[in-house]
Amino acid sequence: MKFLMVCLGNICRSPMAQVVAQDMAGQLNLDDLVEVDSCGTAGYHIGEKPDRRAVSALKRRGWSAPDHRARQISIHDFEGFDLILCADRSNLDNLIRLAPGYDDKVKLLRSFDPTGSGSSLEVPDPYYGDDSDFDLALDTIERACSGLLASLVPNPGG
Repeated sequence: MKFLMVCLGNICRSPMAQVVAQDMAGQLNLDDLVEVDSCGTAGYHIGEKPDRRAVSALKRRGWSAPDHRARQISIHDFEGFDLILCADRSNLDNLIRLAPGYDDKVKLLRSFDPTGSGSSLEVPDPYYGDDSDFDLALDTIERACSGLLASLVPNPGG
């Protein structure tokens, strides 16, 4: 399965989700089955490294440091990925407008979060916040990525 994590600028939420999903896949021995990348819907930060606050939040929790440079989504991504997972509704709407024939591949990342429902299905954007906002976004991302990967593993209890 190839997953593409998407946010606006590809320097906060989506690179954090990329790292968490890939690291979790490794912990579950799914490395050979799961590939994760990330991008943004806007080109504001193309070529930039992830926000230092995002990197710090990941390191505080013991996740890998992202080896990533921001990029903008391309039409080719819709064919190359099995699921395109958006941080929020604005990015989801932008992707559906960009490639309307791929609606079935484009979902909110938090649709896999067992605690998310209705209007709370967005990963909060920490960009204009402080470290606690990045921690909150990471909390949300961890739950959603855990649910995503759990959806790949058959239920051993039945």
